[in-house]
Amino acid sequence: MFLPFLIALLAVVSMILGKKKTGFGLWFALLVVSVAWFNHHATSPLNLSF
Repeated sequence: MFLPFLIALLAVVSMILGKKKTGFGLWFALLVVSVAWFNHHATSPLNLSF
């Protein structure tokens, strides 16, 4: 769960430093990682017992 936050931090830092292409690439990587993470966790059933 640390990876999306790390990618977002790096994207923001690269945007602040003026490296827009790197920032947009990192935002796209963040999108891909977030969707893959959601797909991995949304397809597995939860074992909840109340």
